[in-house]
Amino acid sequence: MLQSEVVSHLIQQIYHSRPDLKLSKRAVHKILFKVRTALPEDDPVRKNIPFYWYNYGPYSEVVEASIDTLKVNGILREEETHRGNSLLMLTTNLTDTLNELEEASAIVERIVRNIDPYHIEPFVNQIYREDAPYEFMPLYKVDFLNLFEEYLKLHPVGQTTLNRYIEDDTNPQIDRLENLIYDCEAELVEEPLFEEFNDEFTSYVSGAGKAFDIIRKNEDNAYTITESTCKTAVEIWYTFVKGVRILDEGHDEYYDNKLEQWEVEYRSAISNMISEVNAFNRNIRESVRPTNRRNANDRSKRILSSLIEGYLS
Repeated sequence: MLQSEVVSHLIQQIYHSRPDLKLSKRAVHKILFKVRTALPEDDPVRKNIPFYWYNYGPYSEVVEASIDTLKVNGILREEETHRGNSLLMLTTNLTDTLNELEEASAIVERIVRNIDPYHIEPFVNQIYREDAPYEFMPLYKVDFLNLFEEYLKLHPVGQTTLNRYIEDDTNPQIDRLENLIYDCEAELVEEPLFEEFNDEFTSYVSGAGKAFDIIRKNEDNAYTITESTCKTAVEIWYTFVKGVRILDEGHDEYYDNKLEQWEVEYRSAISNMISEVNAFNRNIRESVRPTNRRNANDRSKRILSSLIEGYLS
């Protein structure tokens, strides 16, 4: 069978398992990736579903092209939700399962039965933990970045806590984030391709440690610092994945002809990352100058003093 026929049939098989299913492209990619990993190494179907690791986990240009073809042919239809997300649904019935795809089709059905297609994140996180080629990836993407982005959502600009008034630096979430970033640093990919990346990552970790101190104290610029620290962390991830897909463990052989172009893109991303981390660290240094700290402490003491005076009067 042609590669396009294999992938097209397996995509339709996803919906055959649950005919009323509506899925994001991302979910389709992840389901077929797990099909690929579940197949024996010598299974010819496996080679027809090539993947590489990228921004949001394993990604396949072959799967992407097959989805587009199925849409053009009217077999898949795209629908936009009220939140602006696009979901794919099947418009025709699947023909009988082909003999050569019987095992792969059975795996598709098993996967679809065992996941919640409308809450795909736990499934994606599981893929990172079980299948990512380097321990750095689930640590940084699933544990650190996800937690950091959630923290940012839960602490909007303008929110104030008593920490700045009572000089209480307790913040379990920030403590957890700081511990995680050190864990990530310990799991950096030790490959020649990543030497520059690793140096810049260590530089970022140094600045992030100072940033977390500012956030704990909930100083006036805490939200801006939180946002900047998180934004830089996200950009670092996008740089990392441009590099990891180049390594043998980061892609299937099918994509070997793209390595030269990928390296050009990675080198450009590294250059941008260096500028981003330098700007981030410069901003952090300016935020923790002694004069700033002294002024912040004086202001906190004045506020606390007025609160006590008002209480006693």
